[in-house]
Amino acid sequence: MTKQTGTIITAVVGVITLLCCTIPMCIGGVMIFAGLGTWNTEFGQTAQTGSIPVAYGVAPCCLSILVLAVPLLLWVFLVRGKGQ
Repeated sequence: MTKQTGTIITAVVGVITLLCCTIPMCIGGVMIFAGLGTWNTEFGQTAQTGSIPVAYGVAPCCLSILVLAVPLLLWVFLVRGKGQ
């Protein structure tokens, strides 16, 4: 595999990771952290509603940052240190 192929693979995985994982998880985490997370269930005759605790919004934000490590690791293993 050449350096150019590794760079292309890294860029594609980076864009997919950013669009599919990082942005939705971060937005969801921020919304929960801001107190906008609510849930409701309707099962038969009973209906329940509630709000998600604010502390639960921290985990998606942290996970979205950790997911960004995937393209970085791909770059390290596929591109860095390769010759022409």
